[in-house]
Amino acid sequence: MLCPCGSTVLFNACCQLFITQKNYPTTPEQLMRSRFSAYAIKDARYIFDTYGATQRLSQSVSDIQSWADECLWLALVIHESSSTTVEFSAYYVVDNTVCELREKSNFALEEGRWRYIDGNISKHNEIAKIKRNDICPCNNYPTAWSAKKGKKFKHCCAK
Repeated sequence: MLCPCGSTVLFNACCQLFITQKNYPTTPEQLMRSRFSAYAIKDARYIFDTYGATQRLSQSVSDIQSWADECLWLALVIHESSSTTVEFSAYYVVDNTVCELREKSNFALEEGRWRYIDGNISKHNEIAKIKRNDICPCNNYPTAWSAKKGKKFKHCCAK
């Protein structure tokens, strides 16, 4: 399967290397992409471990896991990336509703590794309600990694 982060690379040659800690992200954008992929595959431990030390104090793996489990993560679009920030939109489905979360995230090096510090959400909108017989929303995003072209929602991502 293609990597959920939206690259054109297979998951096992992209973000999976970071999630399994065979490699470590060398840029904030790589960390952002791997965190999105971790949400998509529901790996809360990786997400927790990539928070900054101070931020981990107010997080829990079980809360992260609950949020990841509630959502179907469709696509990630990177709008802008710098040496310490990444602005992105994450598209996901929760309660049969497609949503967009747009955020400018801040990253810092801690103990030689990039960590997510915090972010400023500029948009968090419901885009559309999905009915069971609608074409699955995973077809609508250029980076959708789970797209099964033309399948109805009930036969695709709603399963």
